[in-house]
Amino acid sequence: MTSHADVAHLARRAGFGLAANDVDALGAEGYEAAVEVVVEGLKRPDPPAESVVPPVFDTARILADLQSADEAVRDAAQKALSTQQRELVRWWLNRMVVATEPWHEKLTFLWHDHFSTSLEKVRYPELMWMQHSTLHDLGHGRFDELVHALSRDGAMLIWLDGHQNRAGAPNENFARELLELFTLGHTPPGGHDSHAMAPYGEADVAGAARALTGWQVDRTTGQGVFRPQRHDPGVKTVLGVTGRLGLDDVVAAATGHEACAAHVVSRLWSRVGRPATPDDPVVVELAAPFRRDLDISAMLRRMFLHPAFLEPETRQALVKTPVEWVVGALRALRHHLPERTERLLVALGQVPFAPPDVSGWPANRAWLSTASAQMRLAAAVVLTAEADLASLDVAPSERLAAVGRLLGVDAWSPGTERALDRHRDDPRRLLTLALISPENLVA
Repeated sequence: MTSHADVAHLARRAGFGLAANDVDALGAEGYEAAVEVVVEGLKRPDPPAESVVPPVFDTARILADLQSADEAVRDAAQKALSTQQRELVRWWLNRMVVATEPWHEKLTFLWHDHFSTSLEKVRYPELMWMQHSTLHDLGHGRFDELVHALSRDGAMLIWLDGHQNRAGAPNENFARELLELFTLGHTPPGGHDSHAMAPYGEADVAGAARALTGWQVDRTTGQGVFRPQRHDPGVKTVLGVTGRLGLDDVVAAATGHEACAAHVVSRLWSRVGRPATPDDPVVVELAAPFRRDLDISAMLRRMFLHPAFLEPETRQALVKTPVEWVVGALRALRHHLPERTERLLVALGQVPFAPPDVSGWPANRAWLSTASAQMRLAAAVVLTAEADLASLDVAPSERLAAVGRLLGVDAWSPGTERALDRHRDDPRRLLTLALISPENLVA
């Protein structure tokens, strides 16, 4: 018999959570069938999400106007750029909120964190929108194809200085992060690798940087373009592969390396399962088939069906990020995106398209400081201010259970129940406090 709690857990980790009725619908044919709905949903179009219209980009005009001798023209271009940046953030948040099957937007957001890229340096929202499209369209397919596309992505080339990488003056930034963060895992100072198989060394970074020379951003399309005259055609060695290597060869060597599967699986399992290192037994087990096929959808299916995914330790292991928390609340409340949403997320410390650095956002306990608790309360007041409370129009004695069904919380702890029960006569206050309860902060 399928447990309602199991399906609710799946909905939180694969998406942004579901109300009790939606959990029942997802699990109607059993837990394994629910997993199939999630995984296959990654391949289907989502009309409500696709109906959210992206900003109108005029990057070419802005680029030209920013070079104008007229200060007023430059100021207007900068203002237009800032407006488009804000509109892009709202566009993605709206997609997350209205998606019928939110699994696709959640996975795209997880990859955005893994391949962390920020508007702060990239500046041009059209390039970030194009990168989002790559993550969205390829993020459920083969990992090597995803890495290959991002290695020549315009936003990534700017973010990690790949567009400055040329023969005779190699820039190692992208090569280093490609190996260290995106594919193989971190090598601590001193050269003692965190993986038993010693994934890479400084010579590999240098060789990869030379092999990746020649890529720039086309100013008319925003896409990466290869300039042969800037490429180093010499012989290089990367991860044991020697030859006149280029981008294709580096991506193949990195994604085909035995350390890649364990690193990538540990990163994804740490976001949908529980925090883990590449040598964690569950990661080792899940990495073996992923190493053979690099199939992301198949990897997620194995994660959600693994016994460890439903263990009590896993259910309590993750804390919702601010984006997950806000989007989950808006979806539960069937609420439009408030005008202040971006400012709320700035205050909470997480805004889409603006990770703090190349390693992405912090996780779990980093979001549980006293300051963040105060900000969540202020945000919860905003989120519930115009919420439709029709589902809470029940007898006060039944209201706490109704809030739980609305937020997808299966059970309240005795302490939370006592705290919330004091406000059962005030539905809006009750809902506000339920949003910041420990039970609703666990992902």
